[in-house]
Amino acid sequence: MYEWVDHTSELELHVDAASPEGVFHDALRALAELLGPAAGDPETRQLRFAAEEPDRLLWRWLDELVFLAETEGFVPDSAELLLDEEGLRATVTGRIGEPSPLVKGITYHGLAFEEMNGRYRARVVLDV
Repeated sequence: MYEWVDHTSELELHVDAASPEGVFHDALRALAELLGPAAGDPETRQLRFAAEEPDRLLWRWLDELVFLAETEGFVPDSAELLLDEEGLRATVTGRIGEPSPLVKGITYHGLAFEEMNGRYRARVVLDV
């Protein structure tokens, strides 16, 4: 589950999931919602990030998805991912289109990722 919280020149994404992987899946879905639909043929991208703190890994994940949208017009639909002590490895499926240029970048401001009572919660601020 995710929700957007408005800020001046920013959007704050709150994610609440049953697992750390669920946070990454929900964050992808939320970003895809902002980027808008793409009608091209399905394509995949392989992403790999070295182990870091979960909040930094989430930042890298979203930052790379924004980069792919800006440089290739790649709008993600879903991902198969593995999150372990080595980091994050993912096969992202999406389509090429004309994504909304709404998102300028992912910030470190307010970045959080924590486990609380068996749930995983994250907060990410997007510069729009």
